[in-house]
Amino acid sequence: MDRIILRYRTSNGLERTANIDTSETRLSLELRDIESIDLMPLVWCTELETLNLQYNKIRELDLTPLAKCTALQEVNLSHNDLREIDLTPLSSCHNLRELRIDKNRIRRIDVSPLFECPKLEVFRRDEFVSLTASIFLRSIGSWPDVLMDEYHRILWTHGESSARPSRS
Repeated sequence: MDRIILRYRTSNGLERTANIDTSETRLSLELRDIESIDLMPLVWCTELETLNLQYNKIRELDLTPLAKCTALQEVNLSHNDLREIDLTPLSSCHNLRELRIDKNRIRRIDVSPLFECPKLEVFRRDEFVSLTASIFLRSIGSWPDVLMDEYHRILWTHGESSARPSRS
């Protein structure tokens, strides 16, 4: 079996690692006092279905490697110190059912990439978080129900969408 090494730093400044089989379907690194983590090795974990990083102290997180994890169904980033997050890589995760980003310091989030996740059923974020999306997406008819429920809360912007709707 092939293995990868995920490197992370704790809030005390300690460098730590986690050895993971590339065939893993679940990765849980909760409650590890993680302040920063490099997810790049996850590009080799194409069978990953669940990523759990809740109850850490993560301030910034680059989700770009998750675009290669097309089997991804659940991402839990709740209870961290995130101030912003770019969800664009998740637009490649068409099987995504659950995204939790609540209990962070996020004030505004562009949900445009989530329009590419037709199976999305759970989207947890704090009530005070402003939602934005490209006005271009208003004319697309196949939204995840969880975003339909948020329609009245979305601030529609005229900027370029970071997630282009697929015409499949």
